[in-house]
Amino acid sequence: MWRSDLLYYLCYPSFSRSCAEERASELAGLGVLGATRLLGKGHSSTVLEVSLAGGGRAALKVLRTDSKRSDLLAECEVLGRAYPVSPRVASCGRYYILMELVEGVPVVEALSRAESKLPLVLKVISAGRGLDILGVDHRELSRAQKHVFLTVDGRVKILDYESASPSERPRNVCRLTSWLLSRVLHLERELRELAGLLREYKRADEGERRDVFRELVERVAMVVELPPGPARNLS
Repeated sequence: MWRSDLLYYLCYPSFSRSCAEERASELAGLGVLGATRLLGKGHSSTVLEVSLAGGGRAALKVLRTDSKRSDLLAECEVLGRAYPVSPRVASCGRYYILMELVEGVPVVEALSRAESKLPLVLKVISAGRGLDILGVDHRELSRAQKHVFLTVDGRVKILDYESASPSERPRNVCRLTSWLLSRVLHLERELRELAGLLREYKRADEGERRDVFRELVERVAMVVELPPGPARNLS
């Protein structure tokens, strides 16, 4: 059963009972029994945690009624391409995406608790590399605090593909490296020393990127492991 306060988000913000009941009926055909909580509310969609027939749970993304986007089908296609870095898609329609519920914490929170930050930093950058290999450019990872999660079983998942698109030269590794070193770890000077290598990765085709990425990982490991102070010179 749908709680009335959460049923509202099936046709948010221009709610009508007929719209909500029609959508709830369609979702029931997919095994969606109702929503248990609101996970997020953005400019063009809302995300609900839903319960499924058989006892499972999932995340349901719903297009807002006032969205400038006509549907979620293009995003669904990119999400499918981005798996397993993205959540697994179960089903899509014009106004909804039913997908894996990612349970965990934002990577920023996980990093703040970690005694050794390097393993998680490298996991995040490797997730960006995974998206690059898959040919998906997320485009919102320069400020990734709301998009990158560490799951309860230790995987890194990247969420929210509203602005993402297929690309021959995605820049996820560059954006995540810059975000981690500058905004999360506050290693701005060390990031500047990696600028040339990041530019090389950005310009390289996929065949060349493998070697550049290997060097980048080695340099990032040095940056994160070194103690603060004048000894942080990578040149």
